[in-house]
Amino acid sequence: MSVASNPSASPEAVHYDCIVISDLHLGSAVCQARLLEEFLIWAFDHCQTLVINGDIFDDLNFKRLSKRHFACLKEIRRNSDRNDVRVVWVRGNHDGPADIVSHIVGVDIHDEFVFDNAKVQLLILHGDQFDTIITDYPWLTDLACNAFYFIQKWMPHRAARWIRRLTKKFQRNSQLIEHRATDYARGRGFRYVTCGHTHLPLTAEHDGVVYINTGTWTEAPPCPFLVVEGAQVRLEFWPLASIVLEPEAEERHEPAADRLPPMLPAMG
Repeated sequence: MSVASNPSASPEAVHYDCIVISDLHLGSAVCQARLLEEFLIWAFDHCQTLVINGDIFDDLNFKRLSKRHFACLKEIRRNSDRNDVRVVWVRGNHDGPADIVSHIVGVDIHDEFVFDNAKVQLLILHGDQFDTIITDYPWLTDLACNAFYFIQKWMPHRAARWIRRLTKKFQRNSQLIEHRATDYARGRGFRYVTCGHTHLPLTAEHDGVVYINTGTWTEAPPCPFLVVEGAQVRLEFWPLASIVLEPEAEERHEPAADRLPPMLPAMG
């Protein structure tokens, strides 16, 4: 397990100004729903604002939601009415019509969201608006998604994850979204910007703008999330180093190195 970026702090002692997660893909066979439910229970008691930055659902075929997936939705919905925690949803390209998801999840809806704690301003947007594969070739995106769902259903999870990673790198959209989001944030005067969409967690800085991608909850753990703590904005990973999973969860979540083939080099 990777350790969190702030290992000296006890997970019970910290209380963040904001937590951002993205790309939960509830309904997907490879969604880490058990781990996500554990995280949500912890996160709602350790932050003032929780932002889900797009792709809560894999699609709107709710027949694909398992009991564990519904448990995650229940946890979000149960905390959406609290006075001490704000829950925000930023729409992603998989989420479908806003009115449907808003009714189910019961949270504020945004195309983009700015978190401001008077120390930092963080621009939060899913990132699909910078993805030219989606905007220029929607038919190709639909074809690729349908092929992936077939593979996801009939092949082992490790194959589905590897194919998703390979196609994302082939499209080179991770770097594309990183640079376009950074330019967009700089043009609007923001020092920090975060996206999801690419499923590749990373932190980078370009000409004074810090870009953080919060990855996905469909890969083997640890799973990434962003935290704002005072003037600090950083990427963390769940489970935190000092939190031990129950035996059942440990058996289920194999180390990432054992579940994925070696990463291929970026296409030229």
